[in-house]
Amino acid sequence: MKHFFKIFTILLIILPFLINQYSIFRVISVILGIIFFIINHRQKKLRCVLWTILMLIILYSGDLIIVEYLQRIPVFSFKITSNEHLETYNSFFYRIYNCDNFLVLDNFYQKDYMCEIDIKETDINSFLANITDNFKDYKNKFVNINGKVSSIVGNQNIKMQSYEIGENTLNGEVNFSDNIILNITSNKGFDNLENLKIYDIINVVGRISNIKEEGNSKVINMVDAKIVSQSDFNSFSINVVSSKNCESDLKLLSKTDDLIYYSSCIDSIYAIYNDDNKYDLGYVLTDKRMTLDLLNKDIKSQSNDLVELYEHKDFNVIKCKNNKNVIVGNKSLSLDNNYCEISENLSSATQEGV
Repeated sequence: MKHFFKIFTILLIILPFLINQYSIFRVISVILGIIFFIINHRQKKLRCVLWTILMLIILYSGDLIIVEYLQRIPVFSFKITSNEHLETYNSFFYRIYNCDNFLVLDNFYQKDYMCEIDIKETDINSFLANITDNFKDYKNKFVNINGKVSSIVGNQNIKMQSYEIGENTLNGEVNFSDNIILNITSNKGFDNLENLKIYDIINVVGRISNIKEEGNSKVINMVDAKIVSQSDFNSFSINVVSSKNCESDLKLLSKTDDLIYYSSCIDSIYAIYNDDNKYDLGYVLTDKRMTLDLLNKDIKSQSNDLVELYEHKDFNVIKCKNNKNVIVGNKSLSLDNNYCEISENLSSATQEGV
């Protein structure tokens, strides 16, 4: 009977590690095995305590090794299901991302969202309208939120708020609501955050941590976050409204460290991006979302000693060779125009005025 008790105790401890399926009964089995071990050695109290501590260390370490090298679901963990493709197993010193049955180890909870799987996105407006009344349905789960950036703080924190589209939608502008804020934090810092601007549309995946009151606002904290997509400023179309009865004029459009852009005989010129946001061309040139190379992508040039000419469908672009001036104008721009000389005089006059 004593030998049967020992074998039964060993089985209670070992079998949970052979079962590759999450269940609270696996932990219960190991705990019962340890209790039976203590009962069997209760006459040797000090040795029993030391052996129990050693067993726990070995079992916990073995659980971690099995996860990392054999892709087995951990025994000592608590499962949280975010959706049918994503689960996390949370333990004392580590977390396991189960990315559609592929396990990723996160020691000491230091890594942001680690999966490459698609999570159904939720619009920021509907998400914030729903979460305050149903916070328990979201707590500690990973969600994919689509919305506009309302604030950027350092390289580890951005904010989103619900918004309404107003009359002025130029340059992606909207009217943000202040009553509920999604505060998004990354452990290691967001990649390429220097390219992100207020009003940009992003998709971010992160874990909903808590909700708290700050003044008159409710703040939803999202942690372990990762930006999975953001506005594509490489795909665009150009919308031009040319001036009527214009023979020649030159207006400052944008000034960067490398180039000075002027417009000629154009009332308005906009870059239209895939998300239907309309940006003034001067605006995106100034913040370098648009560059001369990107504007003239796939456009063959003609040139002489002084000028390079790029002929687009609805407008032309001239790049001066003897200075850093660029002229964006209507279809009358040609290699024979003297705009490079005129723009040089304008640049000099502007610098003297400054």
